Amino acid sequence: MEKREESMAEEETDIIDNESLRTADGSIKEKDENAESTQNSSRGEEQGLSARPIAGNRQKLAQSKVEEAREKVKSAEEEIEICLQNIRNDLEKFGKYEKDILIPVVEEGRSLLKSIGMDEIPAIELPALESEFENHENDTIQIDDLPSGKGSSFFFALLGGIAVLASWFIFAALRSGMPVIPDKIPDLSFLSLLAENISDVLGIGKNPAMGAAVATGTALLFMWIIYAVRVSMRSARNLKQAEKIEEEAGFYCRRKEECRAKMEEVRKHLKSLDQTIRRYEVVLAEKNASLRRAIHIEENSGDFNSLHEKTKETARETYRMIRSLERLLETPMARAGMLTSQSVEALREAKRMINDMILRLYS
Repeated sequence: MEKREESMAEEETDIIDNESLRTADGSIKEKDENAESTQNSSRGEEQGLSARPIAGNRQKLAQSKVEEAREKVKSAEEEIEICLQNIRNDLEKFGKYEKDILIPVVEEGRSLLKSIGMDEIPAIELPALESEFENHENDTIQIDDLPSGKGSSFFFALLGGIAVLASWFIFAALRSGMPVIPDKIPDLSFLSLLAENISDVLGIGKNPAMGAAVATGTALLFMWIIYAVRVSMRSARNLKQAEKIEEEAGFYCRRKEECRAKMEEVRKHLKSLDQTIRRYEVVLAEKNASLRRAIHIEENSGDFNSLHEKTKETARETYRMIRSLERLLETPMARAGMLTSQSVEALREAKRMINDMILRLYS
């Protein structure tokens, strides 16, 4: 019986110890969780404080925003200039091709048609497309550095310090019964007497050194306050101005990006135009050769009606091709940097005509 009682007592002791341990563990865990949450909250507060711009760094932050906006504008303008240069190069190559190859073939076709009795076709001239691009979107924005205002702040702070010293001078002169505007230049004894009155009114006793120190110290304090307040206000204004400049630069860059996309469309159109005209030149050269052969074999003397029907059809096709080239090249390709709908439609019609002729050649 005694052994059973002892064993039961030991079991009860174990149960109590386990419960106390569980309670202790639970309290320890709660303490750990509370400590961790406190650390997280303090860490979040530190991050929030670090995210806020310090007053002393406002000017640096504003200047960095301005420099970033300036770089964006510069990059956008460089991309526009590269796009313009590519279009200029394409126009220059096309102009050389037109002068050296296309115009001679067209002029030969005109001469052949005239020799067989068809109406003369006026000469073809390439419109001055380059000038329209040169005058497009010449506007730009000028981004200047934001002044820190330290120079003007120092000037006003200096004026404030002088005003404080003058106030001390007037106060001490009136208190000591001396004239505010002395008859002669104040000497050291005069200034020492004023400094004694300043220290005396402050309850320090007549101590010239302490009076001079108080006057100088208050003047410097006012100078520092004026300087710090003005610089801080200027930095706040500069930060707002920098954010406005950043917004305007973003709008300007987006507008330039739209212009660049439109210019890329014009360049793509110009390449398609070049390929189409080169097909015209090849087929037209072949038509010219057919007309030369017909004139030689048929011995035509300028009477169109005396020609063979096949020769007449070749002459009519040659005439239509030259007129189509004339309409295509005289249609303005771009206005204000944008591809014109007339040029797109003219190119579509020219492609349809040359493709029909090529199909008939192989049918």
